[in-house]
Amino acid sequence: MKGFMFRLGLGMMVGWWSFIPAQGEAYLINEWERLEVAGGERPLDEEPVPGKNWTDALTGIEFVWIAGGCFQMGSPPWKDGREQDEGPLHQVCLGDYWLAQREVTQGQWQAIMRMNPSAFPKGDAYPLERVTWLDAEVISASLNERYRGKARIRLPTEAEWEYACRERGDDIVYAGRDDVHRVSWNRENSLGSTQITGTRHPNRLGLLDMSGNVWEWTQDSYRPEAYSRHNENNPGGADEGFFKVIRGGGWKDEPGASRCANRGFDRYLSKRHDLGFRLAAVVDVASVDKKRPPLFEIPF
Repeated sequence: MKGFMFRLGLGMMVGWWSFIPAQGEAYLINEWERLEVAGGERPLDEEPVPGKNWTDALTGIEFVWIAGGCFQMGSPPWKDGREQDEGPLHQVCLGDYWLAQREVTQGQWQAIMRMNPSAFPKGDAYPLERVTWLDAEVISASLNERYRGKARIRLPTEAEWEYACRERGDDIVYAGRDDVHRVSWNRENSLGSTQITGTRHPNRLGLLDMSGNVWEWTQDSYRPEAYSRHNENNPGGADEGFFKVIRGGGWKDEPGASRCANRGFDRYLSKRHDLGFRLAAVVDVASVDKKRPPLFEIPF
C-alpha cells in the first residue's frame, strides 16, 4: 500500500492506493477524502493545561498527565523472561508529557480518517490494528492542526512508554500488578482476537491495556544495543530507521510478552492484526513573532 498526504487551505488531504485481489486479478484503487481538521471547526472539550488530564473533543481520546522524573530503564540480568536487548539497566530522566489513557480505538481513528483498516472490525471500542508507523504520524499531524501553541501530539518515545507502563518507573513487571491475566489480554485469555479496550485492570496512573491486547508503535527506531547509547535526558525519538520499537505485547502472544520492559520491533510499514498504537502529547511552546517596528517608531 502506498499513500500520500498534502495540505490544502485549512484542511488536509489523505490518500492511499491499494491492490485488492479478486478472482485472480488485481485492481488499483485510488481513494481519497478531504479531512477537515483545522482549529475552530469543533471546540476543544478541554484546553490542554499542563498538570491536568484532557480529552480531544473530535476523537474522544483521553490524555493522562504524566509527571516527569528519573528511573532505571530496562531490566537486570536476573529478571525472569529478560531479553538481552533490555540491558544494560541505565538511568533515564524525562520531562512532563501526556499519554493517551488507552490504545487508539477503531472509533477514534474513524472520527478523522473515515475508514477502518482493522482485521477485527468488531466495534468502535475495540483497538485499532493493521496500521503502520506512518499511519500514526498521519493522524498525529491531523490532530496537531487544532492544537498549535497548546500541545504537540505524537507517538511516545520508547522511554516515555516504559516509564508510564511502570507507573513512573516503579520496579513492576506488568502494567498495574504482577498478575498478568488481570491486566493483559494475551494468548491464554483473548479467545483468539482483540478485546474491547479498558476491560482489564488499569495501572496506578489510570492507563489501560499497556500490557496486552495489541502491540503499540513508539517513535524510536529499534537497535538491540540502544540502551548502551542512550542519552540520560529524554532519549530516543523519531529518526530514519527501518525497524521501529513496539511495546506491550498482544492478544496472540505468551503472557511474558506483556512485560513493561519487553522490547519488540517491526518494519515501519508493517501491518499486523496485533499491532496498533497510543498517542502522547507534550506542551507546544508557541513561537514568538519578532516583528520589526515601523520606521517611524525607531527612536533614532
